[in-house]
Amino acid sequence: MWAAWDARGGGYSWHYFQDGAWLLTHPGVPGAGLHLYATHPQLQIGPLALLVAIPGQWLPTEIARLLAEAGLAVLGLAMLRTLERTRAHLTGRPVPMSLLLGVGAVAVPVWGQVATHYTHLDDALAMAFAVVALRALVARRPLLLALALAAAADAKPWALGFAVLLVALPAGQRRRAALVTATAVAAVWLPFMIADPQTLLIGRFTIDTAADSALRALGVTDPATPPWDRPAQVIVGAVIGLLGVRRGGWPLVPLAVVAARMLLDPQTYPYYSSGLLIAAAAADLLHPRRALPLWTFALAAWVSLDAVTSSALPPAVHSVARAVVCLTTLLAIGWPTGDPPSSVPPRRKPGHFSRAAAAAPQAAHPESGAGDPAVDTQPTTRTAQAQHSTHQASR
Repeated sequence: MWAAWDARGGGYSWHYFQDGAWLLTHPGVPGAGLHLYATHPQLQIGPLALLVAIPGQWLPTEIARLLAEAGLAVLGLAMLRTLERTRAHLTGRPVPMSLLLGVGAVAVPVWGQVATHYTHLDDALAMAFAVVALRALVARRPLLLALALAAAADAKPWALGFAVLLVALPAGQRRRAALVTATAVAAVWLPFMIADPQTLLIGRFTIDTAADSALRALGVTDPATPPWDRPAQVIVGAVIGLLGVRRGGWPLVPLAVVAARMLLDPQTYPYYSSGLLIAAAAADLLHPRRALPLWTFALAAWVSLDAVTSSALPPAVHSVARAVVCLTTLLAIGWPTGDPPSSVPPRRKPGHFSRAAAAAPQAAHPESGAGDPAVDTQPTTRTAQAQHSTHQASR
């Protein structure tokens, strides 16, 4: 229902993806193909997002836009479902319904900004792959984790900061996973850089610095994007995320990366808040002892207040508020208080050992009452059961 409401006059930025997909698939046109980033630096979109947008070239523009809006709207629900299942895998218990309902009630409407109003495919994919990376980390699947992190960076460059999740892996798996991530990122971006070295300057593309940007509150008076700004977004998010991982707060990495982006970005588009709320949902749902969505409610309150007062308060006030919220978030992640989330559990197959334990007594002594512990058995059978129980406990 929210998606249908936002879809009226939606797809504000969809034309960028149509243009980029057309350029990517027409290498014979000057400035197209592998030269598209060098000649069209305004396309701050990763190659993977453009590849996903290619099927839209085969459909009427309006149909392609509506399908993209619907797909991204469903993607928001799919991410919450993935986070719910990840929490259940992490704790071995269902997610408290109060927590799930609270997260969804505020995150889903805000997700409509990126999904249907703006239809920013690259930002949506970056957050989706971040959620997949969290799921892979909890499931102890380092290859999937590495590929998901690479896909996020290949969809949107600022998502490279998510790669600090690799540090949460066991030491024996970390190096190989990092190599896979680096290789997958290079495989997507290097062809453009080799074909046209001017692609390296894509990060220097400047846009106007909004009056309500947090950069203004930080003392940046440049009318356009400072040259250090884009690298600083990735570095700050990665450093704060790394501090969070070192303290056990690996679910906070996406929130650190998105908060750093919003702190240092020259623009203040509302769809940035969609990624912020999904990252907050991940922080709340993956904290194994949390029953209330503290991060999600706090940041949703600021997003709502900022939207309601957008025309009532001067831009300088919004600039200071944005800076305070983002800095507070980053400080809370870097220097957390209270009990951090538990470490990632070892990989296991749910139900595997429980089935073996249930079947062992009956298999060892079928006439003993189907494994009823009240029925006496021979000493050898009891010894075997004790050994099995000890082995199960150690496992």
